[in-house]
Amino acid sequence: MPGQGPKQYPCVLCNKRTNAKERRTVNKRISRTLNRCFLIDRTGGKVICNKCRHKCSSMQKKSATCSTGVNIQVPSSAAVSMPSSPVSKRRATNIQSPPSVTLPINSTVKSHAYCVLCKKPGPKLIVVSAEARFKVFLSHNILIPSGARCCPSHFTKGTLTHESLEIIPGTKDHSFVNRSTIMELLQQLRDEANVKGRKRLDFDDPEALNDDDYQTLTGLSKVDFDDILTYARSTDIRPSKSRSIRTCIAILLTKLKTSLDNKMLAVMFNMSKPQIRRAVSTARQALCNSFVPQHLGFQHVTRDSIIQKHTRPLAKELFTPSFADEKAILVLDGTYIYVQKSTNFAFQRRSFSMQKHRHLLKPMMIVSTTGYIIAAIGPYLADGKNSDAKILNHILATNVQEIKSWIKEDDILIVDRGFRDSAGVLSELGINMEMPSFLKKGQKQHSTEEANSSRLITKIRWVAESVNARIKTWKYLGKQLPNSQIPYIGDYVRIVSAICNKYRCPISTGNEESDLNMAAKMRYLLSKSNLLQQEVESNGLDKKSHRWVKLDEATTDLDDFPGFTEDEVRELTLGVYQVKLAKHYSQEHTNLDGTYEIWIDKQLPGLLVAKLQSRHISSSKYKCWIRYSDGAVTSWYCRCRSGARVVGACAHITSVIWYLAFARHEHVSLQMSKNWLDSVEDAAHIPEAIDESDSETEVTEE
Repeated sequence: MPGQGPKQYPCVLCNKRTNAKERRTVNKRISRTLNRCFLIDRTGGKVICNKCRHKCSSMQKKSATCSTGVNIQVPSSAAVSMPSSPVSKRRATNIQSPPSVTLPINSTVKSHAYCVLCKKPGPKLIVVSAEARFKVFLSHNILIPSGARCCPSHFTKGTLTHESLEIIPGTKDHSFVNRSTIMELLQQLRDEANVKGRKRLDFDDPEALNDDDYQTLTGLSKVDFDDILTYARSTDIRPSKSRSIRTCIAILLTKLKTSLDNKMLAVMFNMSKPQIRRAVSTARQALCNSFVPQHLGFQHVTRDSIIQKHTRPLAKELFTPSFADEKAILVLDGTYIYVQKSTNFAFQRRSFSMQKHRHLLKPMMIVSTTGYIIAAIGPYLADGKNSDAKILNHILATNVQEIKSWIKEDDILIVDRGFRDSAGVLSELGINMEMPSFLKKGQKQHSTEEANSSRLITKIRWVAESVNARIKTWKYLGKQLPNSQIPYIGDYVRIVSAICNKYRCPISTGNEESDLNMAAKMRYLLSKSNLLQQEVESNGLDKKSHRWVKLDEATTDLDDFPGFTEDEVRELTLGVYQVKLAKHYSQEHTNLDGTYEIWIDKQLPGLLVAKLQSRHISSSKYKCWIRYSDGAVTSWYCRCRSGARVVGACAHITSVIWYLAFARHEHVSLQMSKNWLDSVEDAAHIPEAIDESDSETEVTEE
């Protein structure tokens, strides 16, 4: 068309203005290529530049690729790929259709000169990968153009960091995209939908689960889970298409923590039940081979390390005041793993515990006074031939984990009464055993000396019970296990114990200053006698003939009883356990008016008595006497088994002191636990029968 300038001849494909030397006529062959590959219909008067004509000719030769809409790659020296991408060594660029669609989606600028995120200039910039661009689109609804570049510091392990995602700018309120970009987004969305539909729990995706999810499912934080993976060697766990090493460890820990069966885990991890079973077995063997030996067993920690780092100062002062840095103090206790009743009659008999009246196995836990698990040995059978004492004798006789070379003469083992038959064996080895005293035949209450010495032992021995409770927070070890898992119970206990040692804080470390003060107080009281007990027995204050007056019938309301804070009550009882029980005792023993039932004797000022119901036996009630004066509680005595001690007080005494000295002044609510008796039927209570004559009369009247 003569008389028109170049601006009147834009290229039909790239839309650039062409001069007479560059423009070409769109013939039928080029028209078919434009229509098939770019959805462009040729109309009269349209031209194409020489460069785009060559592109169309090249695409026509590869018509199979063009027909599917896939981009053609030709060599170029201008493209830079992500270092972590497998195609980073192939320097290539994509020839795409020109932008032709406007979408109401925010987008960043496309720049090679500066970072599209923080706007810092180059020169060391990298191309934002397609995967990273798609994640930004999913999370922030912002499109980053293909080829845009950013700083390498914004990436970690091939993905954008959380900090980088927070600073993504959306400079445009629209996006001008082409057909290839739209098709790419649609395909990525389909792939994402398929992945989300398949994987309900995805531990391989670092963004799929947060720290709380890891803690709930595996019992470990995200950082700790990453750390335990470093112990799993690829030679122990071979990754496959259905599972990675990370997923394999996650399946085992999720099973232990949540106690879900393999069928439920198969649904959650989108695997078959046999695959779950193999993953659990492989992960168990891998952790037992590489992780457990480094964090559990007598071989993993030295005796000096236990004495210096894992022994509470209170234990040293109570049992080894003169040899604090020479003697090791260990606490032993057996725990229970319940199993099914076996059809093998021999195993059925020997796995039945007469104490628990259930079928179970018994691992032996050996811990320090801070709760650090030194060894978990076993499990052992549960019949009479496998008592705690006989298990300890077997451990020493067979020298399990070379325990005889680890412990030394004059070391101390703190145990409960079930180890009484081990006293002779330990004595021959020169090992001291600390155990609570027994009630003699016909004796109903420990003497003051026996109760005091037992209190020193229970003050330290409770950590073994807490350790057993801690490992049972992995619910698989707290439920009844199928008999098929019996060969692996020991491995599960050791794995959880090693995890507790590595990733859990000590149960009880104590403060050195407070421990020394408490130890000095307990050792001072150890030799004291209970003067109030002697007064009660000598004056007949425990006889029914003695006249006691109920507090609400008396003229006084105990205004002269001293007031304490809750911390001061704990100092008086030398522990927190009695204070916890005291609150629940107080809840049961307050009447309808909210008043504690206390009796006093007007002839004996400063002395009161209370009667408390036993929390174990319905027919047992204990009388408690408390003497006070000048703003202090001076002595106490209870008729329970350990009520004569002066090293601390029993829970019954503590209940009365806690209520009178603290709760009633602070108006503490005593509804600490709901009374579920109202929600359950009681066959012991039968309402009065309705008189038959009255029933007949009512029916007649109706």
